[in-house]
Amino acid sequence: MTGPVAVVGLGRLGAAVASRLLEAGHPVSGFDVSADAADNARSLGVHVATSCAEALRGAEWVITVLPDAAIVEAVAPEILGAAEPNSCWLEMSSSHPSTTRALAARAAEHEIALLDVPVAGGVAGAEKGVLTVMAAGPADLVERSRPVLEVFGQRIFHVGERPGDGDIAKTINNLMAAANLAAASEGLTLGLAAGLDVHVLLNVLNASSGMSFATSKQIPAFALIGAYSARFTVGQYAKDARVALDVAQDHGVNPAMLTRAHDLWNTYADGGHADEDYTRITPLIAEASGVDWTGRE
Repeated sequence: MTGPVAVVGLGRLGAAVASRLLEAGHPVSGFDVSADAADNARSLGVHVATSCAEALRGAEWVITVLPDAAIVEAVAPEILGAAEPNSCWLEMSSSHPSTTRALAARAAEHEIALLDVPVAGGVAGAEKGVLTVMAAGPADLVERSRPVLEVFGQRIFHVGERPGDGDIAKTINNLMAAANLAAASEGLTLGLAAGLDVHVLLNVLNASSGMSFATSKQIPAFALIGAYSARFTVGQYAKDARVALDVAQDHGVNPAMLTRAHDLWNTYADGGHADEDYTRITPLIAEASGVDWTGRE
């Protein structure tokens, strides 16, 4: 059993992580500026502190699960000022690699070890303890953190020795997933426009080379039955896509197809759909082409 854990950021993913840790027997405290998030976490049994500093008091592990790099940077001074010496900061936020690298250096100055650990698998994956963890940092720190990571992560990959490499892997994954879902949605829209039965077309695709996670899992579980409840938003996908393209620019790479995918998601995010569940992209794409998705659910 590890020492006490503090979770900063008790939104949907953070609350699920905190709940898993509690169920595994870890002492958990948490903090979130949102009263609704705090109330929800409290209902799950999390001790919710009145401040970030209070949540971190005595914690051996600090887990941040925050929406973006700007919020991570804003909270960082409080964490660095309150975290216990020799504690470990597991940075799970959907952040930017340059931010994570800078924070790792600042954390070391405070005798705090920072491990970059973004995840894939969503809120449902956290609740079931089957997330994919993309750990970046020294190998010995990955091993030290494994007992905590294994509570909510089924597959833990050490993607690099540099903090920030995990963010790169995560954003590439999300941009590719966004591109795949958009392409599948456009393909189904084309089929509907041509008069095909979308259920039969999906069966064909899933038995052929057009199969993807989008056609086999995402669209059948959400858009096909009208249940837009994956608990990740259009805006979050657009933001992650932007981070991936920032990395591409830094390395002189011009990914034309992935850039087009970013532009499409960003258009919907800027068009008033940012807070909608990302699985609504399928009917949104159909509607933009003048194809009625209603009744296909």
